[in-house]
Amino acid sequence: MTTRSIRDPASYTASEKKETLRGLHRQARRLDKKWSLSCKPDEYFLLNMIPILGDSMSTILAIKYLREIHRSFALPPEIENKFVKNVVIHAGGSIVPLVGWLFRRVFGVNMRNYRILEKYVMSVDSNSRESIEADSVTGLIN
Repeated sequence: MTTRSIRDPASYTASEKKETLRGLHRQARRLDKKWSLSCKPDEYFLLNMIPILGDSMSTILAIKYLREIHRSFALPPEIENKFVKNVVIHAGGSIVPLVGWLFRRVFGVNMRNYRILEKYVMSVDSNSRESIEADSVTGLIN
């Protein structure tokens, strides 16, 4: 069972946000690169050659990446719905044998979801919560 994060992005400091996002970026880039068409034959290339197996494995890994995001940040439903929509588009587009390989390379579901996450997390002001708490404490003192 997945443990959802209860930490709102606003509760992270700027350095915590960057560090968490850096790890998620590295993972997204690695996942999208492995499941695209590559020149060197490795196990991922061979799995891509098997039509249904390669597509389902890349979709399963995209879902696991979403679970990793959920462990890191508590996100609003609108953002999570965008993530799920991208995974569904990825699953549908990559199921066509030859076109699916190219689609996975161009679409890059994990990097696409990462960019949505980064845009949202960095737009949430981590100082706003601190300034609100400081104002409420100051109000109590006065």
